[in-house]
Amino acid sequence: MSAKLSHGATGVTSSVWAGAADRTDTADIIGHDTASVTAGAGSKTANTLRHGVGAAAAHARRRLNSGRPTKIIEANASDRIAARAAKGGASGKIAALRSTGKTLAGGVGRVGRAGSARLKDLDTRLMQADTDDASRIATATRSAAYRASGKATSSVKSMWRHRKAPVRAARAGADVARAGARAAVAAANFVRGVAVRTVSAIASAAASISMPLIPIAASVLAVVMLVVSVAGLFAGTGQAGVKNVPSEYVSDVQRAGSICAAITPAAIAAQIEAESGWDPQAQSPAGAQGIAQFMPSTWAAHGLDGDGDGTADVWNPHDAIWSQGNYMCSIVTQVEGLKRTGAVSGDTLSLALAAYNAGLGAVVQHGGIPPYTETRNYVSKITGLISKYQGDATFDDSSGQTGQLSPSLTVSAAGYVSTAGIDLSPGSTYAWGQCTWWAAIRRAQIGKAVDPYMGNGGDWGSKAIALGYSVGSSPRPGDAICFHRGVLGADATYGHIGIVEAVYDDGSILISEANARGVGVVSTRTITASQLAAAGTGIQFIH
Repeated sequence: MSAKLSHGATGVTSSVWAGAADRTDTADIIGHDTASVTAGAGSKTANTLRHGVGAAAAHARRRLNSGRPTKIIEANASDRIAARAAKGGASGKIAALRSTGKTLAGGVGRVGRAGSARLKDLDTRLMQADTDDASRIATATRSAAYRASGKATSSVKSMWRHRKAPVRAARAGADVARAGARAAVAAANFVRGVAVRTVSAIASAAASISMPLIPIAASVLAVVMLVVSVAGLFAGTGQAGVKNVPSEYVSDVQRAGSICAAITPAAIAAQIEAESGWDPQAQSPAGAQGIAQFMPSTWAAHGLDGDGDGTADVWNPHDAIWSQGNYMCSIVTQVEGLKRTGAVSGDTLSLALAAYNAGLGAVVQHGGIPPYTETRNYVSKITGLISKYQGDATFDDSSGQTGQLSPSLTVSAAGYVSTAGIDLSPGSTYAWGQCTWWAAIRRAQIGKAVDPYMGNGGDWGSKAIALGYSVGSSPRPGDAICFHRGVLGADATYGHIGIVEAVYDDGSILISEANARGVGVVSTRTITASQLAAAGTGIQFIH
């Protein structure tokens, strides 16, 4: 009787709500559907519990009224299930429970599907009724995001099912992987170009209809930046050309020199010449071994398998060169951290080489390159050999050119540059007012535009080499001057970039730069010949 009353009450409540609900109000409809299914599920659950309690009570009453003593026995749950299964009862009970569960799950599913349909209908009505274009765009964006979430769930499931596919693909061969990487770089460049054009188009469209840019483009910009970021994972820094490297080691040197910006392929090659003269069986009196001259203790901590044969062998040049690149970049990371704290100063590469030779502790103790003759000669020899191994197509070590850059800038007596009348759009892909922003603008003005994604100021030199630009150690008017981190006042985290405005007969240069006196402020300064000489390889000129 109670079950019938509950069911009747549920039906009456549903009917009253349905009658009161506004069938044109989607929110009312969703609420009614949810309440109806929830009430029905609750009624079924309560009825099932009542039936179980009643059956247990009736069984107990029959046992007590029989007049026979009730025997308490120990019985395992599995024994009871087996006994019931023998009579066909267990499967029936389990089937009944499963049926109830399916009923509840089906109800929840219907609520979800109905709700999705109602929400879609609501969005459609909002877009039709709303006369504000920005609101309509926001509604459409929300709808797209909702549908995308469902697709994302399906994609995650598919990725989990096929999680081992990348491993199988990787094992297909290194040549295939390299071909895929080249394709990914091309695709990433294409995506970046599309992204920039898309953002520009959105801005132009918004301006033409006098609408605020932020409400319109916020969601679209977020998607574009996500795509660009993901594409960046495949773009990498590229591989710079090298020369004078034994043919059997060219690919090893390029790979080891592409791990971090400070350690280039030419630096790897120069270090190998200084260490072993390219002899894979070299062994020093101190115990250093192999082509990269690792000490046994250092190899035990940093030796890697470079050729994929499953063994890290110090006498295997492919393993040793790969380990050398990784080890040097780990030192670079420590050096740059110390430079940020002010514990050391100077060119990152030179400090890393000094730490490799004398130990990082000695570099910290002296705040830079230690005053040891062996260490200073070691650093000087390697940095001097770099130009020997720099690829012909990307490095120009010819003498600089004196002269003044044209068109010239309007500069105040205090050294402030006026940007009036200068097209600032070439700097749009860089943070406004930063050194990279101005360098991109000025290079475009003089007809030497650079890639819109050169990275931080201190990375422009290595990125330029990777892109095949001509890079050298002597200045010319119009060059982009790349300051490595901490060199000549450059930021210890990001480095710095400027433009050479003039090269004088005494070897000094005049540069223009942004953010040296504040964000968005463009100014000039003179760097003397002695300062340039002291900076050494900490400065690169992009011709």
